[in-house]
Amino acid sequence: MKFMMRLFILASAVLLISVNGFVPSKLSGSEARSAKSSIALQAFTKEELVQMTKNYVENPNTEVWDDDFVFRGPVIGPLVKKDLIATLGPVASNLKEAFPDLEANAFGFNADDPIEPNRVWYFVRPRGTFEGAFDHPVVGKIEPTGAKLIGPPEARSVTWTDEGKVKHQTVGYVTDRFTGDTTDGKGAVFGQYHVMGQNIDGVPGSPRLRFLQWLAEFLPGVPKSYSKKEDIPEWWTDPRLGADS
Repeated sequence: MKFMMRLFILASAVLLISVNGFVPSKLSGSEARSAKSSIALQAFTKEELVQMTKNYVENPNTEVWDDDFVFRGPVIGPLVKKDLIATLGPVASNLKEAFPDLEANAFGFNADDPIEPNRVWYFVRPRGTFEGAFDHPVVGKIEPTGAKLIGPPEARSVTWTDEGKVKHQTVGYVTDRFTGDTTDGKGAVFGQYHVMGQNIDGVPGSPRLRFLQWLAEFLPGVPKSYSKKEDIPEWWTDPRLGADS
Protein backbone atom coordinates (compact mmCIF):
# COMPACT_ATOMS: atom_id res chain seq x y z
CA MET A 1 0.00 0.00 0.00
CA LYS A 2 2.81 2.40 0.88
CA PHE A 3 4.48 1.59 -2.43
CA MET A 4 1.27 2.32 -4.37
CA MET A 5 0.79 5.56 -2.46
CA ARG A 6 4.25 6.78 -3.41
CA LEU A 7 3.73 5.69 -6.99
CA PHE A 8 0.47 7.60 -7.36
CA ILE A 9 1.81 10.75 -5.73
CA LEU A 10 4.86 10.62 -7.95
CA ALA A 11 2.80 10.23 -11.10
CA SER A 12 0.40 13.00 -10.08
CA ALA A 13 3.07 15.59 -9.30
CA VAL A 14 2.29 17.25 -11.61
CA LEU A 15 4.31 23.85 -19.85
CA LEU A 16 10.49 25.93 -32.88
CA ILE A 17 11.84 25.07 -35.52
CA SER A 18 14.20 27.34 -37.56
CA VAL A 19 13.65 29.11 -40.88
CA ASN A 20 12.71 26.77 -43.78
CA GLY A 21 12.67 23.83 -41.36
CA PHE A 22 16.48 23.61 -41.14
CA VAL A 23 17.92 23.32 -37.63
CA PRO A 24 21.75 23.45 -37.40
CA SER A 25 23.00 20.49 -35.39
CA LYS A 26 25.06 22.70 -33.10
CA LEU A 27 21.98 24.45 -31.71
CA SER A 28 20.69 23.37 -28.30
CA GLY A 29 17.06 22.35 -27.89
CA SER A 30 15.90 25.79 -26.73
CA GLU A 31 17.95 27.56 -29.42
CA ALA A 32 16.51 25.34 -32.13
CA ARG A 33 12.97 25.92 -30.88
CA SER A 34 13.41 29.67 -30.95
CA ALA A 35 15.41 30.09 -34.15
CA LYS A 36 12.34 30.99 -36.19
CA SER A 37 10.79 33.36 -33.65
CA SER A 38 14.08 35.16 -32.97
CA ILE A 39 14.47 36.03 -36.66
CA ALA A 40 10.87 36.78 -37.55
CA LEU A 41 9.04 39.91 -36.47
CA GLN A 42 7.49 39.33 -33.06
CA ALA A 43 3.70 39.23 -32.92
CA PHE A 44 3.64 40.67 -29.38
CA THR A 45 5.65 43.28 -27.54
CA LYS A 46 7.49 42.37 -24.34
CA GLU A 47 4.89 44.26 -22.34
CA GLU A 48 2.07 42.33 -24.00
CA LEU A 49 3.77 38.98 -23.38
CA VAL A 50 4.28 39.81 -19.71
CA GLN A 51 0.65 40.87 -19.27
CA MET A 52 -0.59 37.77 -21.11
CA THR A 53 1.47 35.60 -18.77
CA LYS A 54 0.27 37.39 -15.65
CA ASN A 55 -3.33 36.89 -16.76
CA TYR A 56 -2.66 33.21 -17.47
CA VAL A 57 -0.95 32.62 -14.12
CA GLU A 58 -3.78 34.31 -12.23
CA ASN A 59 -6.49 32.52 -14.22
CA PRO A 60 -5.14 29.22 -15.63
CA ASN A 61 -7.20 27.95 -18.55
CA THR A 62 -6.53 24.85 -20.63
CA GLU A 63 -8.36 26.44 -23.57
CA VAL A 64 -5.38 28.74 -24.12
CA TRP A 65 -3.05 25.75 -24.57
CA ASP A 66 -1.83 25.21 -28.11
CA ASP A 67 -2.51 21.85 -29.77
CA ASP A 68 1.26 21.24 -29.60
CA PHE A 69 1.45 22.25 -25.93
CA VAL A 70 4.16 20.60 -23.81
CA PHE A 71 4.52 20.77 -20.02
CA ARG A 72 7.86 20.05 -18.34
CA GLY A 73 9.19 20.07 -14.80
CA PRO A 74 12.49 18.80 -13.38
CA VAL A 75 11.19 15.20 -13.13
CA ILE A 76 7.69 15.36 -14.65
CA GLY A 77 7.07 15.54 -18.40
CA PRO A 78 7.14 16.09 -21.22
CA LEU A 79 3.36 15.94 -20.94
CA VAL A 80 1.16 16.85 -23.89
CA LYS A 81 -2.16 18.62 -23.56
CA LYS A 82 -4.45 15.60 -23.17
CA ASP A 83 -2.14 13.83 -20.74
CA LEU A 84 -1.64 16.87 -18.51
CA ILE A 85 -5.39 17.40 -18.30
CA ALA A 86 -5.81 13.73 -17.32
CA THR A 87 -3.00 14.00 -14.77
CA LEU A 88 -4.35 17.17 -13.16
CA GLY A 89 -7.93 15.93 -13.04
CA PRO A 90 -7.74 13.68 -9.95
CA VAL A 91 -5.67 16.03 -7.81
CA ALA A 92 -5.93 19.70 -8.82
CA SER A 93 -9.27 20.58 -7.20
CA ASN A 94 -8.47 18.40 -4.19
CA LEU A 95 -5.21 20.23 -3.58
CA LYS A 96 -7.06 23.54 -3.65
CA GLU A 97 -9.30 22.25 -0.88
CA ALA A 98 -6.31 20.95 1.07
CA PHE A 99 -4.51 24.32 0.81
CA PRO A 100 -7.37 26.84 0.56
CA ASP A 101 -5.15 29.83 1.33
CA LEU A 102 -2.35 28.90 -1.08
CA GLU A 103 -0.65 31.90 -2.64
CA ALA A 104 1.99 31.53 -5.35
CA ASN A 105 3.40 35.03 -4.74
CA ALA A 106 4.52 35.33 -8.35
CA PHE A 107 6.95 38.13 -9.19
CA GLY A 108 9.76 39.15 -11.52
CA PHE A 109 7.89 38.63 -14.80
CA ASN A 110 10.08 39.42 -17.80
CA ALA A 111 10.24 38.77 -21.54
CA ASP A 112 13.95 39.54 -21.88
CA ASP A 113 15.11 36.08 -22.97
CA PRO A 114 17.64 36.74 -25.79
CA ILE A 115 17.31 33.19 -27.16
CA GLU A 116 13.56 32.56 -26.88
CA PRO A 117 11.86 35.96 -27.25
CA ASN A 118 8.34 34.53 -26.83
CA ARG A 119 9.25 33.00 -23.47
CA VAL A 120 8.27 34.81 -20.27
CA TRP A 121 10.16 33.93 -17.10
CA TYR A 122 9.04 34.60 -13.54
CA PHE A 123 9.48 33.40 -9.95
CA VAL A 124 7.16 32.19 -7.20
CA ARG A 125 7.51 31.84 -3.42
CA PRO A 126 4.48 29.73 -2.41
CA ARG A 127 2.83 30.10 1.00
CA GLY A 128 -0.16 28.22 2.37
CA THR A 129 -1.62 26.03 5.12
CA PHE A 130 -2.68 22.38 5.07
CA GLU A 131 -6.21 23.09 6.34
CA GLY A 132 -8.43 20.73 4.35
CA ALA A 133 -8.61 16.95 4.05
CA PHE A 134 -6.93 15.46 0.99
CA ASP A 135 -8.75 12.48 -0.53
CA HIS A 136 -6.02 10.22 -1.80
CA PRO A 137 -7.33 7.59 -4.26
CA VAL A 138 -4.93 4.93 -2.95
CA VAL A 139 -4.44 5.49 0.79
CA GLY A 140 -7.70 7.30 1.45
CA LYS A 141 -8.23 10.55 3.31
CA ILE A 142 -5.23 12.46 4.67
CA GLU A 143 -6.44 14.63 7.52
CA PRO A 144 -5.23 18.24 7.71
CA THR A 145 -2.58 19.11 10.28
CA GLY A 146 -2.43 22.88 9.98
CA ALA A 147 1.16 22.56 8.77
CA LYS A 148 2.54 25.63 7.04
CA LEU A 149 3.69 25.47 3.44
CA ILE A 150 6.71 27.70 2.97
CA GLY A 151 8.03 26.99 -0.48
CA PRO A 152 11.51 27.89 -1.73
CA PRO A 153 11.99 30.39 -4.56
CA GLU A 154 11.11 28.68 -7.81
CA ALA A 155 11.63 29.65 -11.46
CA ARG A 156 8.81 29.10 -13.93
CA SER A 157 8.18 30.01 -17.55
CA VAL A 158 5.46 30.27 -20.19
CA THR A 159 6.22 30.25 -23.93
CA TRP A 160 3.69 31.73 -26.35
CA THR A 161 2.98 31.13 -30.02
CA ASP A 162 2.56 34.07 -32.39
CA GLU A 163 -1.17 33.27 -32.29
CA GLY A 164 -1.36 33.91 -28.55
CA LYS A 165 -1.47 30.28 -27.41
CA VAL A 166 0.64 28.71 -24.66
CA LYS A 167 3.03 26.28 -26.33
CA HIS A 168 5.29 25.39 -23.42
CA GLN A 169 5.14 25.70 -19.64
CA THR A 170 7.70 24.88 -16.97
CA VAL A 171 7.38 24.78 -13.17
CA GLY A 172 9.27 23.44 -10.18
CA TYR A 173 12.82 24.66 -10.82
CA VAL A 174 13.98 25.62 -7.31
CA THR A 175 16.59 28.38 -7.30
CA ASP A 176 17.54 28.40 -3.60
CA ARG A 177 17.06 25.52 -1.14
CA PHE A 178 18.31 27.49 1.85
CA THR A 179 15.61 30.07 2.56
CA GLY A 180 13.91 28.35 5.49
CA ASP A 181 11.32 26.38 3.53
CA THR A 182 9.13 23.60 4.96
CA THR A 183 9.16 21.46 1.81
CA ASP A 184 12.66 19.98 2.13
CA GLY A 185 13.68 22.15 -0.80
CA LYS A 186 10.99 20.75 -3.11
CA GLY A 187 9.03 22.92 -5.52
CA ALA A 188 5.59 22.79 -7.15
CA VAL A 189 3.25 19.97 -6.09
CA PHE A 190 6.13 17.95 -4.61
CA GLY A 191 6.37 20.63 -1.91
CA GLN A 192 2.67 20.36 -1.12
CA TYR A 193 2.88 16.59 -0.80
CA HIS A 194 5.86 16.92 1.52
CA VAL A 195 3.90 19.22 3.84
CA MET A 196 1.12 16.60 3.88
CA GLY A 197 3.63 14.01 5.08
CA GLN A 198 4.20 12.34 1.71
CA ASN A 199 7.94 12.49 1.13
CA ILE A 200 8.62 11.76 -2.53
CA ASP A 201 12.04 11.55 -4.14
CA GLY A 202 12.10 14.29 -6.76
CA VAL A 203 15.75 14.19 -7.79
CA PRO A 204 16.55 14.05 -11.54
CA GLY A 205 18.48 10.92 -12.41
CA SER A 206 17.26 8.93 -9.40
CA PRO A 207 17.16 5.23 -10.44
CA ARG A 208 14.30 4.55 -8.01
CA LEU A 209 12.26 7.46 -9.31
CA ARG A 210 12.84 6.50 -12.93
CA PHE A 211 11.75 2.92 -12.20
CA LEU A 212 8.55 4.07 -10.50
CA GLN A 213 7.73 6.33 -13.43
CA TRP A 214 8.30 3.50 -15.88
CA LEU A 215 6.15 1.13 -13.81
CA ALA A 216 3.31 3.66 -13.68
CA GLU A 217 2.92 3.33 -17.45
CA PHE A 218 1.55 -0.19 -16.95
CA LEU A 219 -0.82 0.46 -14.04
CA PRO A 220 -4.40 1.49 -14.85
CA GLY A 221 -5.71 4.61 -13.16
CA VAL A 222 -2.26 5.99 -12.31
CA PRO A 223 -1.62 9.40 -13.93
CA LYS A 224 1.28 9.67 -16.34
CA SER A 225 4.64 11.19 -15.46
CA TYR A 226 5.35 11.70 -19.16
CA SER A 227 3.62 11.21 -22.48
CA LYS A 228 4.29 8.50 -25.04
CA LYS A 229 7.03 9.41 -27.48
CA GLU A 230 4.66 9.13 -30.43
CA ASP A 231 2.33 11.71 -28.84
CA ILE A 232 5.01 14.35 -28.22
CA PRO A 233 5.05 17.16 -30.85
CA GLU A 234 7.95 17.19 -33.28
CA TRP A 235 9.13 20.58 -32.08
CA TRP A 236 10.09 19.01 -28.72
CA THR A 237 13.45 17.39 -29.50
CA ASP A 238 14.88 16.53 -26.07
CA PRO A 239 14.77 12.71 -25.71
CA ARG A 240 14.74 12.62 -21.90
CA LEU A 241 11.56 11.46 -20.16
CA GLY A 242 10.50 12.08 -16.57
CA ALA A 243 13.47 11.94 -14.21
CA ASP A 244 16.00 10.97 -16.91
CA SER A 245 19.21 12.93 -16.40
